Amino acid sequence: MISISRFINELRRRNVFRSGAAYVVVAWLLIQVSDILLGTFAVPAWAMRVIVVALAVGFPVVLMLAWLYEITTQGVKRTVQVSEGESIPTHTGRKTDFVIIGVLIVAVALFAAERFRWIDFGIGPSTDILSIAVLPLDNLSGDPEQEYFVDGMTETLIAELSKIGALRVISRQSVMRFKGSDEPMADIARQLNVDAVVEGSALHIGDQVRITVQLIEAATDVHLWADNYDRDMSDVLAIHSEVARAIAQEIQIIVTPEEAARLADIREVNPEAYRLYLLGQYHYYKLDPADMYKANEYFQQAIALDPQYAQAHAAIANVYGAMSFYGLAAPRDAWKIGMAAAALALEFDSSLANAHEVYAIAKFYFDWEWENAEEKFQRAFSLNPNYASAYQFYAWYLIAMGRTEEAQISINRALDLDPLAFFAYLTASDVFYMSRQYDQAIAQLEKTLDLGRNNPLALSRLGWSYVQKGMFTEAISNMKQAVTLSPYNQELSMMLGHAYAKAGKAAEARQILDNLHRLAEKQYIQPYGFALIHVGLGENDAALRWLEKAYQDRNGWMPFLQVEPRFDPLRSDPRFQDLLRRMNLSK
Repeated sequence: MISISRFINELRRRNVFRSGAAYVVVAWLLIQVSDILLGTFAVPAWAMRVIVVALAVGFPVVLMLAWLYEITTQGVKRTVQVSEGESIPTHTGRKTDFVIIGVLIVAVALFAAERFRWIDFGIGPSTDILSIAVLPLDNLSGDPEQEYFVDGMTETLIAELSKIGALRVISRQSVMRFKGSDEPMADIARQLNVDAVVEGSALHIGDQVRITVQLIEAATDVHLWADNYDRDMSDVLAIHSEVARAIAQEIQIIVTPEEAARLADIREVNPEAYRLYLLGQYHYYKLDPADMYKANEYFQQAIALDPQYAQAHAAIANVYGAMSFYGLAAPRDAWKIGMAAAALALEFDSSLANAHEVYAIAKFYFDWEWENAEEKFQRAFSLNPNYASAYQFYAWYLIAMGRTEEAQISINRALDLDPLAFFAYLTASDVFYMSRQYDQAIAQLEKTLDLGRNNPLALSRLGWSYVQKGMFTEAISNMKQAVTLSPYNQELSMMLGHAYAKAGKAAEARQILDNLHRLAEKQYIQPYGFALIHVGLGENDAALRWLEKAYQDRNGWMPFLQVEPRFDPLRSDPRFQDLLRRMNLSK
């Protein structure tokens, strides 16, 4: 019987312990390198599991080989065939020690790089990264039916990063223009004016979600960081929070304690309710009447499954606000539902910037509680310093209040965060128009049309400024084109009717009035538009009657009554001044 001590001595002589130690160190190093490379090339998660299992299986094999074979001066031989003169275990043991030490040095270097990102050694990014864009994630499933989910993952990651005030994060509308684009990364970064981009992919199978992301420095195209994240659907929001925190650590951006707390505040979601919410968002962003109704259906289904789902309540508020803007519902009815939904969203999650924004919009457009609206806008900014759409609506609020310079600052901030966003450019033109800077408004709209070629809203707005400049031929040409492109948008017809009236084409203006009266018997038509046509015709009494109806309806254009140039002929009328006073708009 071989004693235990003799067996251990023999293990030492045959370098079994050294071989095992070397294998463990090399295996650990291979796992670290594989994790980096697999994340960079978006390899599925099972590949890493295969590597780990293979390395684990290899461990006893290496021990067995070390026991059975020995390296001699004549090469590798079975240990039982090696004579005492051929055996050189001490020499090979020292070589093994050197291998272990060398690999350990490399491992320690990798560990230091991972922990300290080379910041202390000056090998980090070549420039400070203060702005970033999350490009649309790729749909790894290849199933077009999963596009809504992948787009939702992109939007949620943008929202998480936007909580960091020291980092400028490009908003959804601008980055989605590059969905499926094969433009060079440097060109995309230049158009968005960012220092770095995040790209990656998403895969949703059953109840599992896998997201792969990588951070790329725009100036050098250097891959700074990459990782994979696997979660159950109920814990999917944790992925975005982890990614945001990892990126903040990578680029060494300042994160305040309040921002860190918000990033760490991760809430579980009902997987099916979350899926329905993402479907609703997918349809909402199409901004089409049919899709707007479909979006609302999905949001309603989401809260039926999870009545305290704050994001879904806020989304319902957004839908009804949009329905009011686009004339799909009477403003008074739409805003009541929207405000109730926004209030529920804030009740369930007071840290939700979107809920504060939509509440501010409701206070502005419907309740006409100007101070409360501003307070809610400011709260939204404190929760999400990169909230481009909130800055856009805040610019509309400021111009309605006659605060032109502040409105310009706010819309410039929106454009900085959403440099390719059509509606931000449209809002910028409104700021110029309502501050009587018509040439600047026209120039802004020409830029807008570069983003949305032949967009009816931009063409109609061109007509507004041309009317004020007395260029009626140009005004009518653009506005007729807008109506042709969007024949079901009755607001555009109303604007054209006003242009006809101002151009002295009373018959054409009255034809539009007659058409609108017939339509009003079947659907809701904004009284504000009737007022516009009548004031253009010089029929001030009729215009004031329709404005009174618009006041009763809480029409979305009424907050701009104080600054709207088309109603200048009414400003000296005591009835118009009384209307402004009742809206708390009189200076």
